[in-house]
Amino acid sequence: MTFFDLRFILMMFINRIIKGLRRQWMIIVAISDYDRNRQAAGSSLGSWESLINPMQMMLFFIGVRVTLSLLRGANKFAAGGSTDIYFNIVAFMLTGFCIVFLFRNVAIKSLSGLKLKAPLYYSRIKPLDILLALSLNDMRALATLSLAILGVVYYFTWSFQLDSPGLAISVYLLTVMMAIGFGLSVVFLGRLNKWLVKIIKRLIQRVIIFTSGIFFATFEIPAHLRPFITWNPILHGVELFRYSINNEYPIPDISLSYLILCSILTLSFSLILYRTNESLLLVANDD
Repeated sequence: MTFFDLRFILMMFINRIIKGLRRQWMIIVAISDYDRNRQAAGSSLGSWESLINPMQMMLFFIGVRVTLSLLRGANKFAAGGSTDIYFNIVAFMLTGFCIVFLFRNVAIKSLSGLKLKAPLYYSRIKPLDILLALSLNDMRALATLSLAILGVVYYFTWSFQLDSPGLAISVYLLTVMMAIGFGLSVVFLGRLNKWLVKIIKRLIQRVIIFTSGIFFATFEIPAHLRPFITWNPILHGVELFRYSINNEYPIPDISLSYLILCSILTLSFSLILYRTNESLLLVANDD
């Protein structure tokens, strides 16, 4: 076998993989569109519902941040200065909200099993395809809302900044990977103890929101207290996302390597469980 034969075989193999990935991507997009249209048809708000709900929560959190800023005055309790030096309050809150709620929504949908079972009647469609499609819907909704709000900010301030777009995209994708991996892992482990899923779901819905940096920056926290919050990989995602927008934004004790490690480990562990327990995804945990 000559070198040219080996190269031809390799090119055929790569081409087959690309075609397979393209086919799966088209399936995921089709399921995503189907679910979005299904939800729009069952709601009086139509397709706007997927944007209105996160917008309401976003406005609530902005209000909380403004209140905290007013209560502490000129940031006299901050360890490293004011976040206002690096971001206006809308951009600061938006960056935290997008990453945290992307993880929250994707993880909860993974935890809930498969409520959308109609596409499974087609042999090519697997449970993981549906979970990826539902995740894609959340990514679309949050990305659309983020761009809309940033557009409003730009209209009034005439300023827009994105110093490291590659890092921003990487953090976004790593967050999705970690959310899917985390949700699937808990689903499978939850078969050993059904209360585990309920407890984890409550933690995701409440505790993680308040410990992942939506309201605060890491440099505002005194150095001796940071270890109590930097264990949370979502906090690393939030702070790295802010850093990708403004590279002057300080991120003490924040590591991209830690975020990558957590994402790879959770996703790899969940895929191993998925290969051996695929049918468990068909059991919805709606509690």
